[in-house]
Amino acid sequence: MPFRPWREQDVPELVKLCNAHDSAIDSEFEDSSEEEIRDELRGFYEEVFAEVFEEDGVITDLVTAQVDLARERVEIDVFGLPERHDYDRSFEHALSWSREHHPGFELRAMCNDKDLGLKKAIEATGMHLVRKYWTMRNYQPDRSFPKLPGGVVIRGADFDAEREIWHGLLMSSFSGHYGFKQKSFAEWDAKQREMSLQDRSGVFFLEEQGTPVGLLVCTDHRAEIAGGFVDKIGVLDSHRGKGYGELLLRWGCAYSSSRGFKDVALAVDTGNETGAVALYEKAGFRPANVWLAFSDSEPA
Repeated sequence: MPFRPWREQDVPELVKLCNAHDSAIDSEFEDSSEEEIRDELRGFYEEVFAEVFEEDGVITDLVTAQVDLARERVEIDVFGLPERHDYDRSFEHALSWSREHHPGFELRAMCNDKDLGLKKAIEATGMHLVRKYWTMRNYQPDRSFPKLPGGVVIRGADFDAEREIWHGLLMSSFSGHYGFKQKSFAEWDAKQREMSLQDRSGVFFLEEQGTPVGLLVCTDHRAEIAGGFVDKIGVLDSHRGKGYGELLLRWGCAYSSSRGFKDVALAVDTGNETGAVALYEKAGFRPANVWLAFSDSEPA
């Protein structure tokens, strides 16, 4: 059978395949690093199904199904060599596996809004659009760290010793965000430590009168191309409306610049009701890619 599990020796070819897929669709899309592809293959949650379609010695398709047991959800992703892939075949393969191994789970998928072929294949399965996300970039980030008001400090967190503070800020500040799932410290800590692109110096706490009330997490997701990445910005609900989110964002930009990065990127849920999109635009970020999220059961 042409579909088979991926092997370690496939990784360089899979990196080229994924980047060929994305760049053929969207000229603004940045190449994925080997570590990013490895993260996809190893799985983002508790379980992952990852197989390739090989024909005449050439891998033409990569399909993954990321299993999130806590949400009872399977997230399907498909990549294909331009002119040689078959989206319908790959999607059907992932759907068959998902339905056999996790019957009743919600099925989800995401694609670039310019990838009309993949969008058609997803919709043919019965999934419907539920959310839009943007990748945003700031091509001229401010290199100066922002001036902080009295009683406010932004400091680097101890990556190992202050993980419980990090976890508490993350769980509290993101509790009302769409799709966010609460995790115990043990669950979060175990999975977070598996992240290969974490910047150990990139976690910051915003403290008000000595109490941590905000969180900034910068990662190495774009370090290979000399770009910064702001992964998380969170402020406790009780301390919103004070401009702390903007301070943390500008701090992340200045920190990225201090590492020699040429620009900074982040991802945002355009349906976020906290006003994140407006905040990012105010700080100089502009949309670079648009992503469409589909579901077979969540209300449209």
